[in-house]
Amino acid sequence: MINIERYEGTEANVNSYILSDDENTIVVDALRNSTEAESLADHIETKGKKLNCIFITHGHADHYMGLGVLHRRFPNVPIKVATSAIKEDLIGFSQWMESVGWLEGEPLMKVKTTENPEGFDYANLVSVIDEPFLTLPLEANRIHVHADYPGNECGHMTTLTIPEQKAFLASDLLYDKVHAWCGPGTDRQEIHQWIDILNEILEMEDADKWTFYSGHGQSGDQTLVTNMKGYLEQFLKITESEKTQQAAMDKLTAAFPGFAQDDFLLVHSVNYHVKETA
Repeated sequence: MINIERYEGTEANVNSYILSDDENTIVVDALRNSTEAESLADHIETKGKKLNCIFITHGHADHYMGLGVLHRRFPNVPIKVATSAIKEDLIGFSQWMESVGWLEGEPLMKVKTTENPEGFDYANLVSVIDEPFLTLPLEANRIHVHADYPGNECGHMTTLTIPEQKAFLASDLLYDKVHAWCGPGTDRQEIHQWIDILNEILEMEDADKWTFYSGHGQSGDQTLVTNMKGYLEQFLKITESEKTQQAAMDKLTAAFPGFAQDDFLLVHSVNYHVKETA
């Protein structure tokens, strides 16, 4: 059986996952900043197992900003993504973040160019998997890679499943007690498509017997999927009916008390969907 360990980051409440057999590991996603990625690398080293692969699920910064650290600490380990579109997302999102000043704290994660030779060489260091699964050398169960989703939380999303273990690593299709990203790039159409994906997951065979691992927050049963669907439906309803961003914020924080990231993810999401008029 493949062991699945959640490694929880602090910034953005984002998760990295460590999948392992008795001697080998695969790391799924790389956290939001270099400092936390150093701690993740330390944790991997303490296991005394070989790191076989670093896999990135999608092109949002909170899932790949730690790549520079992981590549420096494990320079011979391949960095993989599911599709060429996701590789382009990493490059494009990094370029956008640099343009708005969001990478000043992570200068080594700016895209490597002739003008910026110290940047991260996404083009050459990140490669696309050859087959739609990942493997661990001592484990017969394959880790199936799914990347054929319509746009949702991100334009191109990857999830992982281990059918024999009924394990579903949902990446950012699922948030648990964390406000979801519905900011730039996630229009109302994408949110509706996101809800459709969640409905399909709920309808899959034996959904009540699977364990779901979220991109942000805890793992759990299919209740996580139902709750995520309910959150998105409420987000659509409230951001459509409220006329001011503050009113929408107040309604959403009241509807989901104690949810993390009301000061960042929720702010950007509400501001994107509620356009105030003078």
